[in-house]
Amino acid sequence: MSTLHQNSTPHTGNGNATGISTGTGTGTDAESGSGTGGAPGGRTGSQWLRGPYWVAARMHRGTLQWAAGLTALCLVLLIAIRVWGGGVTGGYWTDTSMVENAASLIMLLPYLIAAFVAGPLVARELESGSHQLLGTQSVSPVRWFAAKLAVPTALAVVASVVLDGVYRWVWTAVPHQNPTLDWYPDSVYHAIGPTGIATALLAVPVGALTGLLVRRTVPAIVTSLVASVVVFRLFDDVRAHLWPVVTVRTGLAEGYPAMNGMVTAEGAVTSSGAHVADPMCVDDTKCQAAHNLAGYFRSSHPVSHFWPLQLVETGILLALAAVLTLVVFRIVKRRAA
Repeated sequence: MSTLHQNSTPHTGNGNATGISTGTGTGTDAESGSGTGGAPGGRTGSQWLRGPYWVAARMHRGTLQWAAGLTALCLVLLIAIRVWGGGVTGGYWTDTSMVENAASLIMLLPYLIAAFVAGPLVARELESGSHQLLGTQSVSPVRWFAAKLAVPTALAVVASVVLDGVYRWVWTAVPHQNPTLDWYPDSVYHAIGPTGIATALLAVPVGALTGLLVRRTVPAIVTSLVASVVVFRLFDDVRAHLWPVVTVRTGLAEGYPAMNGMVTAEGAVTSSGAHVADPMCVDDTKCQAAHNLAGYFRSSHPVSHFWPLQLVETGILLALAAVLTLVVFRIVKRRAA
């Protein structure tokens, strides 16, 4: 907030006072590129991002630079795995392990975004009291808060789109005989589809709401991480119920049906057709007769369900993000009134 200040005297460039210091000369000059900080014939930072959006980006340019560097490093590692895959063998550093661990690292992105928004972006400003300066500015608190949230939102979209896209390119080149690299484990599932992008976007209002309610930096960071774990874990738990499963039944002599994608339930079938827990009779005919068993069943989501599950979950994630965003801005507007 140090870049925001009250203009007690009018600017001399053209008589317009903006109430926001962009560090490139007068308010109008900064936008037109004709002031002391503008480059004639070229675009400056304030021309790409105007007003409070440019100020918010400058305030957190260090975080943006770190994020860009880490994203670039992850991309280099993913491309190296894809291009030189098979050159590293043995134990932890097999291609399969590296691709699996890369998915786990990408899965941390939403948690980092939520923690950044809750602590450094929102709670620190409330804790220090610098938000009170907004009452002296020409930019409304709601607009300034929107500009601040635009920074992590852009970061979430760009980083998740790039990382998920490159990861899917790498993942398609690795054999999927290992179940941990199939399409349905949580980390891989998010890294190869749009749910990863939607989850990163949801992290922004989750962090913002946490920061507004907690109002202290460190507790807000911790609370946002806990809230993110609860919310994202809930989606992982209900995912199997977002689309009808395929159930295959077999007789006692055939044993269990073959594995086919994400298994959601399995067990025994009685002579009445009821699904029950497997009493583990195996080939014991007396046990099978005692439990009135007629066969076995297995319910699962085959690979053909990947996109229906992804699209349904993405829609729910985005809808929840929209609702939380409305709640966040209602709180900001009410406190500014």
